[in-house]
Amino acid sequence: MLICHAGVERGPELVTVLPKGTVVTVGVYDGVHRGHQAVLNRVRALADDIGAASGVVTFDPHPATIVRPDSAPMQLTSLDERLSLIAALGIDIAYVVRFDVAASHESAVDFVHRVIVGSLAAQAVVVGDDFHFGYRRQGNVDLLREIGVAEGFVVHPVHLIGAHDGPVYSSTEIRRAIARGDFLEAERMLGRPYQPGQ
Repeated sequence: MLICHAGVERGPELVTVLPKGTVVTVGVYDGVHRGHQAVLNRVRALADDIGAASGVVTFDPHPATIVRPDSAPMQLTSLDERLSLIAALGIDIAYVVRFDVAASHESAVDFVHRVIVGSLAAQAVVVGDDFHFGYRRQGNVDLLREIGVAEGFVVHPVHLIGAHDGPVYSSTEIRRAIARGDFLEAERMLGRPYQPGQ
């Protein structure tokens, strides 16, 4: 997997080495749990269908450590482990955005043009249907679709998944399970054994 580390000022110009562009998803992907895995598998499948590269845009550190440091969540995975888990799912490119104060003020529109279009030449973007991004979380699926019409990419929103008798798979739910000592539930949502202290 090609790993690109990029600051807010300018990402590496990958377009020249991506002749058919990418199918990408955007998110922290802390834990790379079963819900994340479903999205990443969809990214890979769509990319295979059109002959594009599959990619994930992720952030380091977790945006909450900058935006709301007093209530930032416990991390389920280190960046290295996150990237390793993503690579194991067959994703071609991980684009790591260094998240700092400047990044926290970048508008959703600027982020899309700089990263999704400018650096990754996205042909398709796969995100959760409740996805929000950019300064004050002002970006959403509707904005992505609007930009996509102008820039030539298609947006594929996906519903969050979970067991039919429980909550959706999410990093928040996994943290709650860990906090109450329910490691079996955490492992069920992660899709693998939980290893504390990662």
